Amino acid sequence: MSTNAGSVYAGDEINAIVLDPGTYTTRIGYSGDDFPKTMVPSVYAKDDDGQIHFDSSVDYAKSNRELLPILKDSLIEDWDGAVAQYRHYFDNVLKVDYDEQPILITEPVWGSKEYRQKLIETLYEEFKFPALYLAKAPSCVSFQQGRSTCLVVDVGHCSVSVTPVVDGICLLRNSMKTHYAGQFLNDQIRDTLQTHYSKLDLSPIYKVKCKTAVEYPSTADFVARDLPDSITASYDSFQQRKIFTEAKELLLETPDKRLNSSNPQQQPTLKEELQTEENERTMEVPSGQVFCTCLERYAWADSLFDPASYPFTDAPLAEKYPPCSGELSLTPYDDYRPIKRARKGEAGQATPTPAPDSSEGVKIRGLSQLVNHAISTIDIDLRTAIASTIIVTGGSSMIPQLNDRLNAELSAANPALKIKIHASGTSLERTTQVWMGGSVLASLGTFQQMWVSKAEYEEAGVDRILTQRFR
Repeated sequence: MSTNAGSVYAGDEINAIVLDPGTYTTRIGYSGDDFPKTMVPSVYAKDDDGQIHFDSSVDYAKSNRELLPILKDSLIEDWDGAVAQYRHYFDNVLKVDYDEQPILITEPVWGSKEYRQKLIETLYEEFKFPALYLAKAPSCVSFQQGRSTCLVVDVGHCSVSVTPVVDGICLLRNSMKTHYAGQFLNDQIRDTLQTHYSKLDLSPIYKVKCKTAVEYPSTADFVARDLPDSITASYDSFQQRKIFTEAKELLLETPDKRLNSSNPQQQPTLKEELQTEENERTMEVPSGQVFCTCLERYAWADSLFDPASYPFTDAPLAEKYPPCSGELSLTPYDDYRPIKRARKGEAGQATPTPAPDSSEGVKIRGLSQLVNHAISTIDIDLRTAIASTIIVTGGSSMIPQLNDRLNAELSAANPALKIKIHASGTSLERTTQVWMGGSVLASLGTFQQMWVSKAEYEEAGVDRILTQRFR
């Protein structure tokens, strides 16, 4: 098989394009840059005449305008919409030279073979890039942090994933994923507000012309904006989602322990400690009502660690989240084979074994259980290195005290292992960490031989490229 990509793209001067598509936002920019050039919602607006719009146009209210998602579960679902959006930013924002600039695109570890084939074919046939590379998102995070062996815990919008990375290679056999993530928290907030704050007017901001702030439960006092007829449900839902996202970012705080403890004596005491005036927080919704919350904001964050204790009262919301243990049905590559080692002598000391997973056969795993189970499945030679290098990333991981709670629960479950959690301090870096890792990777001089040229794609075929070049 031809490997002429290295001869064409050897050197650090290649200004590659880095594309990091996510369910909530998509990040696009140049390799070598610190941050992406553009970060946009992974949706597009489609009018009844067939015209599509991006950028700020998605927030403009118009009759029969549908807002359509491009990705689901971090995988492209609307290929026509994806091509249109990427072409818009490639041509109008980045001014891509398709003859000279290769592209690195990130992907989750749970993408099927058929999906990856479709992705490669689309990039080559629709955009005419001269070369490309598919990079696993956890591997990109490990490169961004400068830690080739680590455990990447990505708390994103639609999923929480846990992936061991060894020497830059993702261990698919030990990877896990659940849907108890950012969107789950949004729906927990929605469910609570609709149930316990029934007089709260959750009108999105596009419906409000002007308002007067009032304390809940007083009726909202605002002047409605004149709007066109036939506002679609998809547009209204997209705008209302901003309310719950803002509440998630402003109000949530992780409690030190589970609020729904199995110890009946401990449970009331912990809730009483949190139910104080100093823990109260307020938020003003777009309609002008100001509501106060205390214990609820801790419960919302606690649901990330203990989702089984927070069932939805709204039936449609409950149907969105069937029980999930995090097990992935993947066809792994031969990614890692443990070396057969001699029996350790008396002077040697074996790598400590984590506590057995008491949730064997469990249907629902929270964040700590998910990470702990992943650690317990890793080869014994790697556990110590993995446990001491846990990287937490993703926008939904910015909840205050989340890392402290995760560290405490993992340390309690694995007393023989040294647990150490690493996380970037800024929200911008936490949400763009995968892209930043791709930017670092694509700008390395030693990486340039990894590009797969279009000539190689046409010569070898997409199936052979996937099995031999993109692991």
